[in-house]
Amino acid sequence: MSVPRDVAVSGLFDHFERTPQVLARAESAFLRDMAASFDDSTIQALISMTSENPDNGQKPINRDRLDKTLARAEAAGIGISWNSKESPSIEAVFAGNFPSLFTSLSFSLDGNWKRIEGGYASKSGKLYVRDPYAGKLHFTTWAPEQPNNSISAASSIAERSGLLASASDLAIYLDAKSALVSQLPILDGVTLPFDGILLTAERDRTSPKGANPHARYTAIFKIQMKDEQTARTYRPIMRVMWALVSGKLTALGIPVSPETSIEQQGSLFATTPISMSAREIVNVFLALSNMNGGKAASGLVAAPRQ
Repeated sequence: MSVPRDVAVSGLFDHFERTPQVLARAESAFLRDMAASFDDSTIQALISMTSENPDNGQKPINRDRLDKTLARAEAAGIGISWNSKESPSIEAVFAGNFPSLFTSLSFSLDGNWKRIEGGYASKSGKLYVRDPYAGKLHFTTWAPEQPNNSISAASSIAERSGLLASASDLAIYLDAKSALVSQLPILDGVTLPFDGILLTAERDRTSPKGANPHARYTAIFKIQMKDEQTARTYRPIMRVMWALVSGKLTALGIPVSPETSIEQQGSLFATTPISMSAREIVNVFLALSNMNGGKAASGLVAAPRQ
């Protein structure tokens, strides 16, 4: 039993249930490297994010389900959202060789999961999976809700941000309207008219074949301004902003060298390439996931356009 790749990856974000503030799309090459980057401490961090009682100790790690899911996945869409001072809500759709009947049976026979209306719930924490459909596994950190048949906000964001059209192995988009961004002023009295920040990363051809946490990726940050005229107007400010932002990115674990610059390209500002390992990218994503939109530290990006 198998699901063709083009069927599985189509409509990757169409069934997202919440509006993401951080949205990511990862292809199979990065997913394999990501899995290789998951040591016990990383998995413990993921478990803590979905646990009902993260401070009461953890059960022994069983990564069998995770490894099998990533091995069958051709692509994944991941969304993170914040609501007031609550922990982040995380939503992920893995698309690949997940035949509906076979996959449903595997969850039914897995003692770590229990059947609920609309899908399955983890017995050890706040993690839920919807009934498999069209080669997709849809995980959330909240129980199934009333279905929404309208076009998802995630799909619209992925389309207009360029994330959906990107051919990169990994693309991460931070929406300018997110609670996280609004908490992070960069220059007092300055509001930058930008739409969002897009990070794209491509696996270096010189990296070894197969899953490897040390595989190198070439990453580029792109800040999307309102239009080209606005980009020209704010060009001097953007260069000052990048000097401040690069230090904060370094604090998050992104190895930004002092020589990394940012230049205008039409309505975009794009950095020169930044080299990162798969493990470094995973650690940055975990850092973003653990940030509370209402308690974020200042200094990363400017307040969005109202």
